[in-house]
Amino acid sequence: MLDGLLKKQVRGDTQVEGMLTSYNGKPAFFYQKSPPDSDDRWGGACYPRADYNIDTLYSPERKSSGVLTINIWCVSGNSAMPDDIEKRLRELIEGTFYNSPKKASVCAVWARSDAFSFEVSPNNSTANGQPEVFGITMLFELMEFPFQITDAPDPIQGINEWTKKYFSGLTVIGYDSLPPVWKPTDKDAAVYWRFIDYDTDDRRGGYAVDWFIGNFAAHVITDSVQERNRWLKSMAERLRIDGEIVLQDDSPMFIKKVDVKHNADSLRDGQMIISGQYRVLSGHRKEQAEIILNNVNFNGGDKMSKTTGTKEKGKEESVLSKTSNDAIYAAEELAGAARRVFQTTPEIVKTALKRAGKTKATIGETKNIVSKFLSKEVVI
Repeated sequence: MLDGLLKKQVRGDTQVEGMLTSYNGKPAFFYQKSPPDSDDRWGGACYPRADYNIDTLYSPERKSSGVLTINIWCVSGNSAMPDDIEKRLRELIEGTFYNSPKKASVCAVWARSDAFSFEVSPNNSTANGQPEVFGITMLFELMEFPFQITDAPDPIQGINEWTKKYFSGLTVIGYDSLPPVWKPTDKDAAVYWRFIDYDTDDRRGGYAVDWFIGNFAAHVITDSVQERNRWLKSMAERLRIDGEIVLQDDSPMFIKKVDVKHNADSLRDGQMIISGQYRVLSGHRKEQAEIILNNVNFNGGDKMSKTTGTKEKGKEESVLSKTSNDAIYAAEELAGAARRVFQTTPEIVKTALKRAGKTKATIGETKNIVSKFLSKEVVI
C-alpha cells in the first residue's frame, strides 16, 4: 500500500519531476534498485535519480512501525544537486499520512539525512564512465495510526463523536474518511485519539455494571505551534465544562482528569492525556455453591436435606418449592431463597425489601424491588 502511494506522490510532483532525470518517460524514482545505466529507456542521462526501500518493524507501543530509506544519486555536472532534491523530498513526505480503506494510516516522520560519495572506475560500464557518484541518504520513521474502535460502548468512538460535535473543523484520524495521500495543515488540522490503557475501578461497584478508568491521548497535528495550542486549549476547556462524554449506549464517561503538555511530540506521544471513568454492563452473576450437609436441622430445620430429600416436620412448604407468583411470603423466607430465585445474596434481598417498606411480598414484587435496588448507583 505505502509503496504505490509514495511512488505516485513523488512522481506526480512537478518540482521533483524537474530535478530528477526520466526513465521510460517518468521521473527516475525507483523501489529498492535503479535499472542498469546501459538500459536504453533512460531519457538521455542516468543521473540524478533516487531509489527507496521500506523496512517494517514490530513495535507494541506504536512508536515506530517501520523505516523508509531514500537514496539520492547525483554526478558532477547535474543541474540539481543532492541538497536541492533532499529538501524537496523532505517537504513532500514529512508529516504525510498514507491511508488505505479499512487499514491503519501510516505517517512518515523525518529522522536524519547523511551525505555519501564514492569513486567509480572509468571501465565500469554500469556507471557510464562517470568519475564520481555522490548523494544523500534520507531516513524516515513510519508511524502507524491504527483504528482504535472496538465493541460498544467504546470510549474512543464516544470521544471521536464528541470531537466532531464540538470541533467540526478538526479532521479525526481513524474516524473520518481520508484521501490516500493527505497532510494536515493549519487550515485542515487533525486529531488522533489513542487508547493508552485502562484499569478496573473497585471503589465503585454494582450488581449490574463494572466500572473502568481509561487513559486516552490526543495527538493534535498542525503546521504551526500557535494553531496547535489553540486547538488544545479549546478541547481541554470543553472537556472540563462538559465533565462527561456520552457513549453509544447513552451511558456517560465521566472526565476525571485533563493533562496538557505543549512540549510533547504530536505524532509519537500526544499532547493531551485525559482520564475517564466509564461502565460496562455485567453478565449474570454465578451462584455460589451451597455446602452439602446431611444434617436436616441445619439453619433451624428450614433447609431441605441435600442428601435425603426430607424436611423437618411442622415446617411450612419452602418458597423454593412453590411456583406461584401470587403467593405472599415473609421477608425472611424470601431472603432464604435469594440465590436460587433472585440470583443475589440474602443481604441484598433483605435490604431491598426493608427500603421498600415491605415485610411480606410476592415473588414478582420482590424481583422488581431487588432489580430497582441493584440498578441504583452506590456512591462511596
